[in-house]
Amino acid sequence: MSLFLIVYTLALLLLAFLSFRKKDSFQKYILADRNQPKFLIIASMLASTIGGGLTIGTVNKAFLIGFPAFWFVASGSIAHLTQGLFLSEKVRKTEALTLPDLAAKLSSPQVGRLAGIIIVLTWTGIAGAQFLALSKVITTITGLGHAEAIIAAAAFLVIYTIMGGQRSILKSDFLQFGLLAISLIIAVVWLFTARPVSFPSLGISLFSPKFTPSDLLYYLVVVAGSYLICPMMFGRILSSDSAKSARTASFVSAAGMLLFAFVITAFGLWARASGFNPGSSDPLNAMISGVFPPILGFLMTFGILAAILSTADTVLLTAASVLEHDVIQGDSLYRTQTWVGVVAFFAAFVALFQTDIVDLLLKTYQGYTSGIVPALFIAIALYGRRRVRPIFLFAAILSGYLLGFTGSFLPSPALQKGFAFAGILVSTLISLLGIERKPSPSQTN
Repeated sequence: MSLFLIVYTLALLLLAFLSFRKKDSFQKYILADRNQPKFLIIASMLASTIGGGLTIGTVNKAFLIGFPAFWFVASGSIAHLTQGLFLSEKVRKTEALTLPDLAAKLSSPQVGRLAGIIIVLTWTGIAGAQFLALSKVITTITGLGHAEAIIAAAAFLVIYTIMGGQRSILKSDFLQFGLLAISLIIAVVWLFTARPVSFPSLGISLFSPKFTPSDLLYYLVVVAGSYLICPMMFGRILSSDSAKSARTASFVSAAGMLLFAFVITAFGLWARASGFNPGSSDPLNAMISGVFPPILGFLMTFGILAAILSTADTVLLTAASVLEHDVIQGDSLYRTQTWVGVVAFFAAFVALFQTDIVDLLLKTYQGYTSGIVPALFIAIALYGRRRVRPIFLFAAILSGYLLGFTGSFLPSPALQKGFAFAGILVSTLISLLGIERKPSPSQTN
C-alpha cells in the first residue's frame, strides 16, 4: 500500500507539472482562465466540500450521536441549493477574482480587506483540519507518527499546489471525486449486505439525547452558512465558463451532497449498531483495517486520501490568493505561491495540537459564518438594485465575526451557539439598516 501511495502522489505531481505555466498571470493561476466546463466545476465543488476531513469526521459523529450527524453534510446541500437559486449567476457576472474582491466591488476596498483577513485566518484553520485528517490516513498506510504524517502531508500539498494552481486542481478533483464516490458507494453496499444489521438498530431519528433541536438549528445556520458564502465555492463559480454553468453546478452539487450525506452517515450508523469497537482509532479508519476485505479497504483508503487532497489543495490556494490579492492588495504570482507555503506552515502547527476534526472545523467556521455570511448574502442578493452602505457592511462583518469567534472558545456548548446566533443576528440587522434607499449608480450602469 505504501508503494501505491508513492505512485499516486507522483502521478498528482506529474499532473501539476503538466499544468504548470511559467508565464501564467495571477488571474490565470487562481481562476484557470475562467473557461472551465460544467462537469469540472461540479466535480470540483463536490470534491472540495465532501472532503476527507468531513468524511472521517461525519462517520465519527454518527458513531457518537447517531443519525443526526447527517446534517453536517446535508446542511451543505441546502446551502448549495440556496446558492444556485439566489447567488451563483450574480457572483459569476461580477467578474471578481476572489470573494473579498467581490465584497470590495459590492462595497469598498476596506470591506474587501476585512473579509480577506477573516478568510485567511479561517481557512488556515480549515487547512489544519484537512492536515489532521490526512495524517490519520497516512499513519494507517505507512505507520508514520502523527507529527511526521502532518509534515509529509503539508510538504506534498505545498509543492503540488504551487506547481499546478487552479488548473491542475480542477482536473485532479474530477478524478479524485470519482475515486471517492466509487469507493464510498461500493463500501457501504458491501457493509450492509455482507455484514447486515437490523434496521431498528440503526436508530434513524432526527434528534437524540446528544443532538437537540438547537443543535440542528446551529448546523442549518452556522455550518450551512459556511457553504453558502464560501471563498472556495465562489472560486469555482468564478472559474466557470458562464453564469448559467455556475448556477447549474450549484444545483447538481446540492443533489450530490444530499446523496453522500446519507452514504457517509451510514458508515457510522453501522459501526454504532453492530457494536464495533474502533479502539484508539477513528471509526472509519478502524473499519478499513478491521472490517472490510483487503481490496475494499485499499480502495477506501485511497478514496478518502483523494478526498482530503482535493479539499486541502483548494483550501491552501484560496487562503494564499486572498492573502496576496485582498490583504496586501497585490497580484504577484510568485508571492502567491510563497503564501501557499506560509499558510501550510501555520495550518500544520494547528493540526499538531488538535484531535477532533469536526470540532476544529466548527470552531473555524463559527466566526466566519457569524460575520461574513449574513452581511455578504444581503449585499449579493441586492446586487443591481440596492447597496449596503460600506460603513454598515464593515461594521456588520466585524461585529458578527467577533461575537462568533469569541463564542467558539467558550466552555459551554450552549454559550457557543448563543454567541454564534447573536453574531448572525447582529450582522444581519446592521446590514439591513445600512441598505441605501436609492439604487447605487455603480450598480445600475
